[in-house]
Amino acid sequence: MRLKVDSVVSNEYPEGLTIQGLLDYKDIEAVPWLVISVNGVFVKREYFKSHVLNDGDEIELIYIRGGG
Repeated sequence: MRLKVDSVVSNEYPEGLTIQGLLDYKDIEAVPWLVISVNGVFVKREYFKSHVLNDGDEIELIYIRGGG
């Protein structure tokens, strides 16, 4: 399946992958300050395990940082 993750397009992903599956596949920890957008829409953390990604989806992994 073809996905665009953080502006990088790849055909390496298996069909039926969820957001949590993508994080596991890429060995990314779902830390509390990680926010994920799929096709420009933010997905609540509670749906990471059930939100199935589709061919052509664009996923952005956004790390929220505080500052002052």
